[in-house]
Amino acid sequence: MKRRLRLTAMASVVIAGLALSACSTTAADDAGSGSSAAPAERGPVKKILFDYPFTALPVYGAIVNIVEARAAEKGVEVTFTNDEMDLQKQVSQLTSNLTSDVDAVVSFPVDPASLESVAQQYRDGGKYWVTYGGDMTNQDATLQFSFYQSGVDLGKDAAEWALKNVGPNAKVIVLSETERQIGQERTQGLLDGLKAAGPDLQIVGEQQAVTPDDGLSVTTTLLAQHPDANVVVSAVGDAAQGAYQALVASGRPETDTKTYVGGLDPNLFLLQKMKEGGFFRAATYFSLKDLVDNVIDIPIALGEGKTDASVDLPVTVVTADDPNLSSYITELGG
Repeated sequence: MKRRLRLTAMASVVIAGLALSACSTTAADDAGSGSSAAPAERGPVKKILFDYPFTALPVYGAIVNIVEARAAEKGVEVTFTNDEMDLQKQVSQLTSNLTSDVDAVVSFPVDPASLESVAQQYRDGGKYWVTYGGDMTNQDATLQFSFYQSGVDLGKDAAEWALKNVGPNAKVIVLSETERQIGQERTQGLLDGLKAAGPDLQIVGEQQAVTPDDGLSVTTTLLAQHPDANVVVSAVGDAAQGAYQALVASGRPETDTKTYVGGLDPNLFLLQKMKEGGFFRAATYFSLKDLVDNVIDIPIALGEGKTDASVDLPVTVVTADDPNLSSYITELGG
């Protein structure tokens, strides 16, 4: 069984959020600048605002359920924004909550630079700011999960599989994510891992893909140019779903022994295909509950006076023979 566990060194700050919008600045840049001379006093956390803009992703429903359950367990209230993957909406909703009674914000920034002044205002107003999967100057803590190393691990797994099952002439498609730092580090990790374990493998295409629809469209286009591609690796798990579907639609049997799809942060569809014996062969995985519980736990820890509340979760490379595969599927709602 090939199963790797990597834990990156804990950092005081983490990786930046998605820059899916072409805009790099917004009205948030004019919302306030300069640090307050005397920030409001901060105390215990009783109400948390969770700002997760990527509501269209398949995993969002599971995330909300875990957050609500953890909040109830810890006796705090949680509210949500509804940014719809739009930077302007994220800025607007965060700005409108500045005067609300929340004690802390956990935000996955679409574009961290555009939220710096908003984050500063929250902190100056006596509220805690936690960056989810991101790295900002104005933050009290951060939540991350081994971005670069997880890419390396998956890239190595894919290369080793290709050399063993196809040979050095195997052709690879990389579905990248380069508009945010988290994706940049993961993509670079994938490329470095592929090169380290299979330096002679041919990367025949590298294109951006985030959602299942992105993965389906991009992979369909690349397969038209390279119908004999053997391996697709994706920096975003949801895009790997689209790649899988594109390969099947092209006529590739799901039991094909010379096809490999792998992705970071797999969704339910992909893990079920893995269990069924399909060609989704590897994923980097961490317990979704362990990750999302921290949306509640980190703000509470800050309110209790903890100065180093940041969390960096370990990540495992999961393959079909992983004894925990069924429990991972259950966690995602299967």
